[in-house]
Formats: sequence, structure tokens, C-alpha cells
Amino acid sequence: MDHSMIFLLKFLLWAHLFLAVVSLPTLGYVDRHRLETYEDFSEERFGDLDFFNNLTFRFSCEGKPIGLYADLEYDCRIFHACDDSGNGFPVVCPNDTFFDQRERVCSDEGHVDCKHANEWFYLNELPFSLEVTEENHVRTEEKEEVPSVLPLLLQ
Repeated sequence: MDHSMIFLLKFLLWAHLFLAVVSLPTLGYVDRHRLETYEDFSEERFGDLDFFNNLTFRFSCEGKPIGLYADLEYDCRIFHACDDSGNGFPVVCPNDTFFDQRERVCSDEGHVDCKHANEWFYLNELPFSLEVTEENHVRTEEKEEVPSVLPLLLQ
């Protein structure tokens, strides 16, 4: 073997070793923050339940204002997005999180009080407000119409 071949092999070995060491700390981060598939969710959380065929909901959007509602039957791992005509659809919180009805976001289990989530449903009835700042002056503008989440599905 000539010197250029030995140099190339050493370079490739060091480059491979360097990449392995650099990427090692990120493996846990990537795994923790990956989106779970429905298959992962159904196998890990619901045992033998076939997620698509056997999952039923008693929750109804009928008579509820536009908003997001935790499904207590599924321990707040699922929430429902309801529109103004009483229709809605279920949404699974990703990455082992739970729906926080008070904040209306998916969050870690320690921050969510699922047993009392229905006590915060009334937040969906409040008018949408937006804080506007002008020269250190803050005022709240109320909007009559709450934006619907359904147009997002049509994209």
C-alpha cells in the first residue's frame, strides 16, 4: 500500500469516529421528540385496541361553542376540535403528552389536571382577545368571531 492509500484510510476512520461521537448526544433528543404514529400510540397506550377500527368516542361537539375540548375518557391524551355547527374531529397529543384544557395545549403529564379538565371548558365560550401594544400602552381588543380550526384541514 502506498502512503496516499494509508492516509485516505486513516482519514476515513477518523471522520467516521468523529461523526459517531458528535451524533451520539442527539440520539435521545431525536427519539424523545419524534412524532408518534397511530400504530405506536395504539400499541403502547391502548394495548390490543386497533386504533382505527375500534376506537369510539362518547364525546360530542353538539351544542358546544367553537373550541378545543379534552377527552377525559382517554385521560386527556386526545382532544376534540369543535366548530360552530356542532361538528368536530379528535386529535392525538404527540410524544407522550396530555391535553391541558386550561392552556389548550398538549403538555407533559405533570402540568395537566385531567380529572378537572371539564371545569375549564367554559374558556372556549369567552370571546377571543388580542393584546395590542402602542407606546407602552396595552389595551385588549375583543373579536366577535372566533377563528375556526377547520380551514386548516382543507389545505
